[in-house]
Amino acid sequence: MDEDAIYNKHLDVFLLWAARETGIVDALLDAPKRAETVADETGVTERAAGIALAGLCEAGYVDRTDQTYEPTDRLRSFDPETDALDRGILPHRIDSLEKYVRLPETMRTGEPPEHTEEGFHNYVGAMATIDDATVREIVTTAEHVQPRPDRVLDVGGGPGRFGTEFARRGADVTLVDRPEVLDLAAARHEAAGLDVVAGNATASLPEGFDLAFSARMTSGFTPEEIREYFENTYEALDPGGTFICVERVRGRSEMAERFAVHMLAVFPTGNTYTADTYREALADAGYVDTEIRDVPRTEYQAIVGHKPE
Repeated sequence: MDEDAIYNKHLDVFLLWAARETGIVDALLDAPKRAETVADETGVTERAAGIALAGLCEAGYVDRTDQTYEPTDRLRSFDPETDALDRGILPHRIDSLEKYVRLPETMRTGEPPEHTEEGFHNYVGAMATIDDATVREIVTTAEHVQPRPDRVLDVGGGPGRFGTEFARRGADVTLVDRPEVLDLAAARHEAAGLDVVAGNATASLPEGFDLAFSARMTSGFTPEEIREYFENTYEALDPGGTFICVERVRGRSEMAERFAVHMLAVFPTGNTYTADTYREALADAGYVDTEIRDVPRTEYQAIVGHKPE
């Protein structure tokens, strides 16, 4: 098999995109259907319906019984009634594909297509899909720097994956994020025992913590916003406290350059940054004993600073 052939490397995501755009996904979510019925309801040709449904079936998104096709749980992640945090990464992956197709225009204008409401829900759902092993490695790395913190500020914690792990290990966790994110994840935050505060990391943060933490957030910032954010975390910490943000650092993470292209396609600001950019921002905020350390068995690095006693 030619693994580099376009129909082997990229077919699934393009087929899902086409099925969503033509209404095939919605038709199947409505009820199991035969190929000719899907063709009638969506306006695609019977040939297209038959080939697309067979391809979706082979890829695991559709089951076939006799001549009838019905969605698997993987395809049901596209149902607007599915809770945002249960959607997985597929809907966001298709949203990203649409923005990749428009990348030439974005490169000229600097303005990628805006998120729709459903697109925003898909994005939050994708952020919840980070695997458990990576979450544990990141939190363990943070605890190697600040052993067993009592009060943790989880900035931009979104679905609460990291805050939940800190809480499981005994910390009191306050999670700060935008109101629209907190609304989508409210049930999970409550179940994990997290305190939540609506806020903006570049504006101000609550105070009184021995660890301020964030993961996968500053890649959405400009360098100036990183400086503002680091200054706010400095104010949020008690004397002797520690700040850790986990990112893909240019020159250290093998995914940094690729992820920067993704950010260019999907967000109006953001990039991946070098260790020097982070060190300078830490120093400007007042942090001492700064360092960049690799998070074992992941593509991430931990940017670390300490607030003097």
